Amino acid sequence: MTKEEEEEEEEEEEEDLEELPWWKTSIVYQVYPRSFMDSTGSGVGDLIGIASKADYLRDLGVGAVWLSPVFTSPMADFGYDVSNFTDIDPVFGDLQDFDFLLEEMHRRDLKVILDFVPNHTSDQHEWFLKSVRREDPFTHYYVWEDAAGYNASGHPFPPSNWLSVFRGSAWEWVEEREQFYLHQFLAEQPDLNFRNPAVREEIKDAMRFWLDRGVDGFRVDALKFLFEARNAFEDEPRAQDSDVEDPLQYEFLEHTLTVDRPETLEALAEWRELVGEYEDRFLMVEVYADVNETMKYYGNESHPLADFPFNFLLIDSFQSRDNLTGESVMAVIDDWMTNMPEGKWPNWVIGNHDNSRVASRLGSDLVDALNMLILLLPGTPVTYYGEEIGMEDTFVSWEDTQDPRGLNFGPERYLEFSRDPARSPMQWGDEPNAGFSTANATWLPANANLTSLNVATQDEAEASHLGVYRQLSELRREVTFVRGDLAFPLVTEEVIAILRSYKRAPSYLLVINTSEYDVTVDLQQGTTLPEVGTVVLRSVTDTSDATMLGSKVQLNNVTLVGGEGIVFKFPQV
Repeated sequence: MTKEEEEEEEEEEEEDLEELPWWKTSIVYQVYPRSFMDSTGSGVGDLIGIASKADYLRDLGVGAVWLSPVFTSPMADFGYDVSNFTDIDPVFGDLQDFDFLLEEMHRRDLKVILDFVPNHTSDQHEWFLKSVRREDPFTHYYVWEDAAGYNASGHPFPPSNWLSVFRGSAWEWVEEREQFYLHQFLAEQPDLNFRNPAVREEIKDAMRFWLDRGVDGFRVDALKFLFEARNAFEDEPRAQDSDVEDPLQYEFLEHTLTVDRPETLEALAEWRELVGEYEDRFLMVEVYADVNETMKYYGNESHPLADFPFNFLLIDSFQSRDNLTGESVMAVIDDWMTNMPEGKWPNWVIGNHDNSRVASRLGSDLVDALNMLILLLPGTPVTYYGEEIGMEDTFVSWEDTQDPRGLNFGPERYLEFSRDPARSPMQWGDEPNAGFSTANATWLPANANLTSLNVATQDEAEASHLGVYRQLSELRREVTFVRGDLAFPLVTEEVIAILRSYKRAPSYLLVINTSEYDVTVDLQQGTTLPEVGTVVLRSVTDTSDATMLGSKVQLNNVTLVGGEGIVFKFPQV
């Protein structure tokens, strides 16, 4: 290749990268504010604490910080019960603190995404209090229904058998109004009535408030619950494919009337239009549904909706290691990529605030490999705080349990349902409370492994999960990963090999051993891969001299330790 051709190729690659919006080239990093950094010694994380870690986030290589809810809230569900959509809860700070955080992030070219909760409010919200009293215009701001009847003692029966995600009836009686209101989550979280145009305008006004303030986008919570059937007196059927015997548990019913209603997409289209009025803003939505239903939330080229709905397939499919294989991982990737509407952008999520941490759910040996997977696949990866260092679930006693979902199941079953173990304080160092707080006690206890598993220790180590993550975030900026093709040259029960290639740029091969034992594979068998690959990244569990960074490895004889991921580089395939 001549020098002129090389320069032309470099210019083409630069143009390929410049054409993409920021959210297509960024890692989205989820911060759970209560647990990230406490600047006041209260035992609860806050906005100034998050801002103090802006350099860490920049150096980690992420491009956007998604904040779980920080709006004013009684904290019945830790911020997902909003009592004021346009203010900051005092536990986190105030609007001035938020502006400071925004400035600190933007100065480092980090975007800020807010977790927005439109489906419901707190029962302490002014709208709800006035709705209870039938004060206009708030009378019909929520889903109110008459009783289905009364028993002999005058006790009202709810309109239907609809259930709350957090267990029990989704209907709550209010004596003052003499009606039931719908709450698909806690009783303290009444559902808004999105059939009321005034409600839709209120929510859009709240979004404008934050967009005008400079936020870069929203993650929309619990979107599929936005509308329910008009006839609230119709029961939902019992789930046929569920082994749940508890008639009060959400999974006992098949939810045919209360989720994924077509009107939800109409509301989302309004938000898409609103966000589109601002330059370079972003909209992602939370939808737990089957893949075909989830894809509807993308919209299409002529009627775009979300930039992407969250891809929870890697979480839903792998709640434990039992069914994690090379073949099942490929099937999950393929399921999203083949069903995604033409022209749309994929995303990958392996952990979040509602699920057990990756190291606990799937194995600490897989931490690096699974970070490699989501960061090197086509699309946008979403990383939950602490996954870059391999944080594990924290044991939280019944006495210390905070999560209402866990509390609703009582001391005998709370461990099955509590989300607290994955929400423990970020482990910054080996000091008390893991360097998260100077308080005597924190809102949730720090993990007992904080002395050995923390940012400071991994920062100083020659090889660490944190080091691998930082290298990954740098590597994925290569045009091959941003624009490149995806192929699976070898897939077995134990191993998946993922090839990324693009034009004349170098090709990369990610190989993951999903099993817990060592395997040796011939990556050339039945493939067109070259004989030799150069190691550019490997899991910290691999200490072999043969696969040190920069080593040339014969691809027909590659040994991987249990749970290992390794990345090879070679000329274009």
